[in-house]
Amino acid sequence: MKKINTFLVVAAILTACSSTTELPKDQVYNVDGIAIDGYDPVAYFEQGEAKKGVAAESFNYNGLVYHFSSTKNRLLFMENPDKFLPNYGGWCAYAVAETSTKMQPDPAQWQINDGELILFTSNFMTTLTGSLKEEWNEDPAGFETRADDNWSQMSHTRP
Repeated sequence: MKKINTFLVVAAILTACSSTTELPKDQVYNVDGIAIDGYDPVAYFEQGEAKKGVAAESFNYNGLVYHFSSTKNRLLFMENPDKFLPNYGGWCAYAVAETSTKMQPDPAQWQINDGELILFTSNFMTTLTGSLKEEWNEDPAGFETRADDNWSQMSHTRP
């Protein structure tokens, strides 16, 4: 009996300590189950551009459908999804850092920051005040620290 209890405790610790970016569906930005507005998450890394995927090249991961612009990109994602998933659940990184809120991203406003994809919003206010991405880049370490801290404390439900 003691061996079984020890096993269960060790299994629970290993599960809790596993480093995965798996997030429940409601924590990841999606519209009707389509992640990143249908943009190809691999294209940001491999082609260096925001590129719309196609439904014919899709893959279901953690309850969401990801679209890809090519079979090659879909296969790369299938090999290692965590490498390509956007940070902060794909929500606007600036909003997470500054206001602890989930703001709809514009997948065309993006950058790779320390090997992780981050997305920004683009709306009427950013047209008037300037790019949130530009502001982020004035102090990337500071914004990233605030975003990481806020993300770990945020309620992970849809806004």
